[in-house]
Amino acid sequence: MFLFKKKIPICLYIFFIFLTFNFTEFSTNIAYSKTFVVSKIEVEEEYNLNFNKIKVIDRGFKKAFQNLSQMILEVKDLNKITDTSIEDIKKLVDNFSILDEKFVNQKYKNIMEVEFNRKKLIKFFNTKNIILSLPKKIDVFFLPILVDLEKSSFYYLSENIFVKNWENIKENYFQINYILPNEDVEDYLIIKNNFQNIENYNFKKILKKYNFNKFIVMIIFKSENNIKFYSRINFDDKLIILNKNFYNKNFETYSDLKSMILNIKNEYEDNWKSINKMNPSTTVPIRLFVEASNTKKTLKLENALTNLDFVTNYKVERFNSNEIIYKIYYSSNPNRFLKEIISFDINIDTSSPNWKVK
Repeated sequence: MFLFKKKIPICLYIFFIFLTFNFTEFSTNIAYSKTFVVSKIEVEEEYNLNFNKIKVIDRGFKKAFQNLSQMILEVKDLNKITDTSIEDIKKLVDNFSILDEKFVNQKYKNIMEVEFNRKKLIKFFNTKNIILSLPKKIDVFFLPILVDLEKSSFYYLSENIFVKNWENIKENYFQINYILPNEDVEDYLIIKNNFQNIENYNFKKILKKYNFNKFIVMIIFKSENNIKFYSRINFDDKLIILNKNFYNKNFETYSDLKSMILNIKNEYEDNWKSINKMNPSTTVPIRLFVEASNTKKTLKLENALTNLDFVTNYKVERFNSNEIIYKIYYSSNPNRFLKEIISFDINIDTSSPNWKVK
């Protein structure tokens, strides 16, 4: 998992030059820039005459970089960074901690937490022509239906082999939490009555009943040599249709089943990431007016701006005895900014060109 923190950058490795076998827990603990924090990184190494703790920690950095990349990059971009050297990765690290370490059966094992400098990471990905994403964990209503075209029948929920295995096949970087419907007779009958034209059915009655803003309807069509996934994805009030075909696959074989589920889940994750892309080259300037006399409101706003994911920078552009004007550099659209800042209990008056904090 990752999150954002404020820390002061410090040099790594200086004290490691003098480190031999000091295996006590340590943690660098001051930093100032926003960072991506990757936690619970587990690394192990044989403990023998060739043991080198610095190399073990380097492996932890590399694993943390891979985990973070899988979380914030689309699958198509991962190949662009597979050969990233450990030297380049270490340049992106602000801070790290060894949370736990032990020796078990002639093996050294540790659990690390690594903080990557956000600005350096964005710049690094830009050199690779990669735009990173800042997806958050979301709950999505998930309606999966398996259609056997050869038997002219369908399988719903507990009868559906994909549903039985869906939650068991997952990765740490997944951000989507799938919420299944209840085993409801009414839902079953709706699907049964529309079965012959299910690809064109809108499912509005079922979707309205469960009242989720974000949903995925996944219909799997099974024929002799082909398994087709037809998905309707709605993450941001915009319906996306996804078609994916798998040929010569047998879902009764676990390896094939796992491969298909991972592939489809990655497609859904990529769709969510595409909505949450952060593009510094298309930064939108936003100006906010705040009462100068209201210190509490000012501090609250600055805390929000510090922690909002798509705020790349902000500054006080002008102030007088009546008001303070903030200029905010935002790497997404203004509507998103208005939605996001509400989560910090801040409301913006947009009735005039000069937006004001209420």
